[in-house]
Amino acid sequence: MKCLSVSQPFADLIVSGAKKVDLRNWNTRYRGEILIHAPVRIRDEDCRRLAVRARPVTGAIVGRATLVDVRRYGSAAEVRRDYPLHLAGPGFEDRKYGFVLDNPIRFKAPVPWKGRLGLFEVRVPDTDPDRMVADIIDEDYRYQWIGRH
Repeated sequence: MKCLSVSQPFADLIVSGAKKVDLRNWNTRYRGEILIHAPVRIRDEDCRRLAVRARPVTGAIVGRATLVDVRRYGSAAEVRRDYPLHLAGPGFEDRKYGFVLDNPIRFKAPVPWKGRLGLFEVRVPDTDPDRMVADIIDEDYRYQWIGRH
């Protein structure tokens, strides 16, 4: 399954549904479900600007969403106009693409994982990859029965 690394606090904002567009310098033809990975790096200035108080999870897959479209931005004014959708701070006006995300789901138990650049495949060696992906997708359902007491 495809996965996208997004710095915190933005990974949390995506899986909570508050961030609908993720700004990028590159385009993709891929459409469909993606996992959202939070790398080790935390953008502290953005945490302060967005009043994020809790220390976000890092180094893990924190949820999933559906990549439904990619917007092409022709100017910084267009990027600024979409601020309520991407919540990016100053310095991101030069981005050319916005990945439009829908159907976000936050995992109750993040899956530790090392991220990579771009859209990357999540595979586990010596394990059936289809089973691992099914386990990640069904994690929220399983938590209802196992994780609550």
